[in-house]
Amino acid sequence: MAIAFWLVILVVCVVAEVHTNAFIALFIGFGAAIALVLAFSGVAFALQAILWLIISGVSLAALRPFAVRNFHRHLGTDLSRPAKSALTNLKGMVEVTVGDENHPGRVKIQGESWKAVTDWMEPIPVGAAIVVRKSYGTTLWVEPN
Repeated sequence: MAIAFWLVILVVCVVAEVHTNAFIALFIGFGAAIALVLAFSGVAFALQAILWLIISGVSLAALRPFAVRNFHRHLGTDLSRPAKSALTNLKGMVEVTVGDENHPGRVKIQGESWKAVTDWMEPIPVGAAIVVRKSYGTTLWVEPN
């Protein structure tokens, strides 16, 4: 049972890290990997859990700043700001009225629905044609086309 628990934690951490690149789930998953090895060794679950928390916390505190700094330097971009992406310049249609960052809407691009915001003064109404100008994570910055 403990082996299955740690495997689930590892899978969740991998999926979370792939979708966020925040370098938090990475270190929690690292602690879970160590706990998984301990589970295979027959160590008591309580000790596995305690060591998981300690290893995750220490590695998070000690290694995350280094990982984030080097990842951002390697990319050469500031991930805190929207940027051009593979979706840039694609055209679509507004599904839910798109406003500013406090009033996001939804757009459909190539059959997929995306969260969207605009820098335009007026909201973009349902049914309007849009073009993607930049993105941040899974949020698109769009303007009328």
